[in-house]
Amino acid sequence: MQNFKEQFKKIASDLLNLEINTIVKSNIEGLKMPGPRHALLDIARDFDSALLRLGAKRFDEKRDGEKHDDTGGFAAFDQLRRRANQKTTEIEKEGGEMTEKRKSDILMLQRIKDKSDQIKGMFNSIRLRKVDNWDNAYSREQIETERPSFPLNADELVLIRKIWEIGTEEIAMQTVIQLDGDVVTRVQPKYVSSGSELIHNFHNQGISTSVGFWKDLVGIAGVFFESIIKIFFKK
Repeated sequence: MQNFKEQFKKIASDLLNLEINTIVKSNIEGLKMPGPRHALLDIARDFDSALLRLGAKRFDEKRDGEKHDDTGGFAAFDQLRRRANQKTTEIEKEGGEMTEKRKSDILMLQRIKDKSDQIKGMFNSIRLRKVDNWDNAYSREQIETERPSFPLNADELVLIRKIWEIGTEEIAMQTVIQLDGDVVTRVQPKYVSSGSELIHNFHNQGISTSVGFWKDLVGIAGVFFESIIKIFFKK
């Protein structure tokens, strides 16, 4: 019963807000998210590539006494987090004018740091549940051949999916809608000027679709929980 109450609270909390992101991308692969172990590898390699573009070097055994971890496990995300933090400190120490590029670089580094921390927290939660093979320190070949079990709860799967979907993509526009009626829209300066009408139209369509789906989902959830409450508390 306690577990049911916690799940009820979590689902109710998840229905309290919507987040709609519009991303401009030059090439779209159109792939669905793979299994969570493969997805974590994808995320780690995406973060690594972004850090290299930003000038954050990989750890070197001779230079740093630490070998670069190219898996999608706890140690890999710990390294990614530290590299992002170190590069942020370097940029901030440079001084001079805080250009748009420097701001953008710092924000990307912060995103990699924060998301790596979230994934590390997820691994810690799995470990505390005493799950065998709780880490993901495997190559793709090992994941496919050994097929280690990886029991995740719904929150953990959603976390991986969202990070995998957005990764290090540049978000052109973002709208957050709260149940109490607050709406916050963020737009990158380069998409404010004329000529960006198409992006705005796409974003507005995304908002309309999300709100319509949200209404249906809230209605379904209400009927479902009403039925569950009647079952549990019927006289």
